[in-house]
Parts: sequence; structure tokens; C-alpha cells
Amino acid sequence: MEDSQIPREGSLGPPESSAPPESLNISVAIIGPRGSGKSTLTRTLSQQKEQFGPDFLNSYFKVEDGSHGVTCHPYPPLPNVTLLDFPGYRPGDSASLYLEGIKPTTVQYLVVTLGESVSSTDVQLVGTLKKMGRPHCIVQTHTDLTLHTKKRQQGKSYWRGQVLQGLRQSLEDHFKGSEFQGLKMFLVSCLEPQMFDFPSMVDYMEGDILQCSRSADNSAGSQGQELATHFEVTCDENQLAQFPSLLISFLDNPPPVPVVVGVTGNEKDVFLHALSEPPVSCFVVRSLPGPRNPPLTVEQYLENLQLEDCDVYLIEGSGMDPSSRTTLVEALVAAGKHCMLIGGDGKRGKGQDADEGEEPGKRADHLGSDLLELRMALEKGVPLLVRERLLQSLPSIILQLVRRERRKLMTGIYPTCLDVCSMASNGHLPEALTSLSSALSSYRERFGLGDDTLASTAQMTNCPVEDLRSEIRCPMAQNPSEEQLLQMASQPLSLSSIVWSYIPLLGGGETVPTTLSPERTYRLLVESVWGMAEDAERVLLHACAKQKVGKERNATCHWPCM
Repeated sequence: MEDSQIPREGSLGPPESSAPPESLNISVAIIGPRGSGKSTLTRTLSQQKEQFGPDFLNSYFKVEDGSHGVTCHPYPPLPNVTLLDFPGYRPGDSASLYLEGIKPTTVQYLVVTLGESVSSTDVQLVGTLKKMGRPHCIVQTHTDLTLHTKKRQQGKSYWRGQVLQGLRQSLEDHFKGSEFQGLKMFLVSCLEPQMFDFPSMVDYMEGDILQCSRSADNSAGSQGQELATHFEVTCDENQLAQFPSLLISFLDNPPPVPVVVGVTGNEKDVFLHALSEPPVSCFVVRSLPGPRNPPLTVEQYLENLQLEDCDVYLIEGSGMDPSSRTTLVEALVAAGKHCMLIGGDGKRGKGQDADEGEEPGKRADHLGSDLLELRMALEKGVPLLVRERLLQSLPSIILQLVRRERRKLMTGIYPTCLDVCSMASNGHLPEALTSLSSALSSYRERFGLGDDTLASTAQMTNCPVEDLRSEIRCPMAQNPSEEQLLQMASQPLSLSSIVWSYIPLLGGGETVPTTLSPERTYRLLVESVWGMAEDAERVLLHACAKQKVGKERNATCHWPCM
């Protein structure tokens, strides 16, 4: 790892220890065009809360002048990492000249921000970084503002999922060709960091910085993120091993999560009004676009419907022919979606044209008690729908909880490394190894990989403990001895030291004292946390798999088509 040439503000090591090794200091450069949200992204990554006052709004919506210099910010999840906010460039500037000022070889990682539009300079800059082989990722900001703009422009034909898919495709189209293969691109909103790709972007960036491998599926769905918040407090206070027992409790009594009900069709206003007034806290009614005019094919319409994250789809089929309605409902049910066919031609009959000018509230009265029964059916089915969503989102919830625990443990790795190495360099090697072993033991307990926690998890889930133990693959989770730790973390002897140790008269024959290498100790701790995190994810998924199969038989909703 190359040394950073950019000065750092203050020392990150404890006052009693020696100066921290420069090789452990990592710099991340945030670069990109002016007005692309570099400073806002940097502040978000450094966990600074924005104050949404007039000054902030003026600076947020006004393109920066680019006159500020390089500003340094800490990165709390990794205390040895510094974020460098560089000034931006104009669309017509030279990418090569801009990179010469950045000096990419002096930083370990680069984050390239892009605004709502991509210029030729952006493409040239990314291509140059790719040729240089510098690790980097692409972040397109202002996703929330783009979605709001598209919603105003498209009106009733707005599909949120389709617009997001179009944004991704447009970004990929700007970076076509073999020279851009393997490029990682993320859509983020710095003002809403839990939305879109921000968690995945942070996870990917940290993995590249630490040179750690990541699983293929590294994204958590929005519904999984919402449900995971109900497990966070218990898992933070105790251990991840508490997740199975909490899951059992939530399956019997689902958490208070609102169900999303999407209503679509040409004449859906009456149903939207009837389901929304008065509002009910147990479900959220979302208006979905109709089949359009001319209508989309069933395949296209079904694809757009499934892009929206809804628990139940209510299809008002008065504007569709019977065969299309039947095909659409059957396709939704076959895809595992919950569907109700509401209204229909028979509900309006010959009076359809006469009712077109009526208010939604008055037209709702014409449907009598049917809407009341529909509303009662939805309210009654909320616990079953939440339970089913909980089971379907189980991998995403576990991923988010394990990632959260891993990031908490990563904040203490750098100070632990300095303390252990400082203890060893001062002649207290046995104490240093004991401290290192204790740190690894605490990691195992926090991830629920200890013998006692595995036995407890096996008992709660009726899963053999041998099956759970077979999912553990990280060597550091196998309780290594202090001799093994010394071999992995000790400073390797130089060739000259080995030679002089065999020449008693000239070299004195003195035994070179064993010390711990900060670089190897840091790498040992990092790989331990990341490896145990992957083990914890596999253990929890395996433990809850049997639970899931048993509960799914009683958790699945079977909605009638009305």
C-alpha cells in the first residue's frame, strides 16, 4: 500500500503509543465536476448532519465556484481513513490536467461523483483512472431530485421503478466499451443516505479500501431495510445470536410495519379516495399508473407493476378487456404477488359515462358496501402480509444486521492494532498476544460464532449445532492459539538479521527480539472481522432456513380476486 503524501490533521493513535505507521494511513479522494455534490457526499460519509437552513439551501442549489482547496474530513467507521474533498472541474476542462493536480498515485482510493448529466470530461476522467489501474467507483448524486423532476414531468404515467431503471441504463450507456468493463456505479442521494444505493456504495468502497472480498449479492431491498430496524436495538444490546429468537417472536406478532397497497387502472380514483379517507395507519395506499392509451401489452404492464414495491396490487379492470384482465391477474399470482381484481365493467355498466364527471367521493357511494368490505379485508390481512414480507426479506435483513455489526467492530480495529503493537514493541509480547486473542474472542461472540452462542442458536431453531459449525470458514473463528497468532502477526526477520545471528564473533550471536508487525496485525484483524461477518450471515441463514419453511405454510396470504 502506497504512502499518502497529503498531510493529516492530528494524530489518530493513542497518546502513550509511538507514532502510528504511515503505511496504515489511507486517503480517499472525492473528485468530480463542480456542483456534482462532492462536498455534500463527503460530509455525509463523515457522518456530519446537514443543517437545512437558508445558507445550506443556497449553497446546495447553486453551483460551487470551485475556489476552495483540499479539505480533510475523518471517516468514523475507519479511524485510519481520511476523506479528501477536492475542488471540482468545469465540463470543458481537461481531464488529464485535472488528474495531474489531484495526483492519483498519492491516494489509495478515488470516488468520482457525477451530477444529473454526464459530460465528455467525466467519461475521459473515468477512462484515464481505469487505464492507470487506480481503484475507484462512480457515484451519481441528486437521484432524489431527478425522481421528483421526472414525477412532475410524467404525471400519472410516472413509474418510480421504471425511472430508476432508466437512470441506471442511461449511466451505463455513457460508459460503454471494453475499457469500462467491471466499472461499479451507484445512484445515491446524499440528503437521504439510506435510500437507493448508498449502503451498497459504502460497503463496496470499504471493501476496496481494505482489499477484502465481498459476496456477489451485496444489496438490501428497501423493505428489508425497513424491517431490519426493528431488530437493530436488540442485536446491538446483545449479540447477533439473539436474532433467531426475535424472529420467532415477530413471526407470531409481526412488527408494526404498514402494508403498501398499490391501486392501478383507468378508473382507480374512486378506490384511492375510498381507501385513503379516512387514512388508516396499518397500510399505505399508493397510486400506480394505468394501462395508458393506447394500452401497454400485458407483458410490459406486468413488468412495470413488479418494479413497484407493493404488498398487494388492486387492479381496477373497467378499462381492460376480460382476456387481458385474466392474463394479468394470473401472471401476478404466478409471480408470487398478491392481487385483487376490483370494480370491472359490471360495476359501472351503462351508467359509466354519466358518472365520469362526478367527484371521487360521490362515486364511491355508488359502490355501496363493497369498498367497506374491501377495506376490512385489507386491514384483517395486514399481520399476514407483514409476516410474509418478513420471511421473504430474511436474507436482506440478515445482510443488513451483519453489515451493521461489522462496521461497528471496524471502528475499533485501528486503535486495537496500535495498542497491541505498542505493547509488543515495549517488551510485553505475551500480554500483547493475550490482548490480540481477547479481541478475536470478542469478535466471535458479537457475531454469534462462539461455542455457547452456537449451541443457543441451535437450540432455538432446532438445527444441529454441527450443521451451524460447518458454515464457519474463517480461520480466526476457530479459536487459534497464541503461537499461531504470533506466526501470522509477527514482524518477519530481515535477511541481514538472520545472517548475523549465525556469526557469533562478528554479529554477537544475539537473538533478535520478536515484535509484531503493525501492517500484518491490522490485516489479521480486518480479515477476521470480514471473514466472521460472512460466517455469521451463513450461520443465521442456515439456522433460520428450517424455521422459514415451517412458518411459510401458515404465513402465506391467499387473497381472493374480487
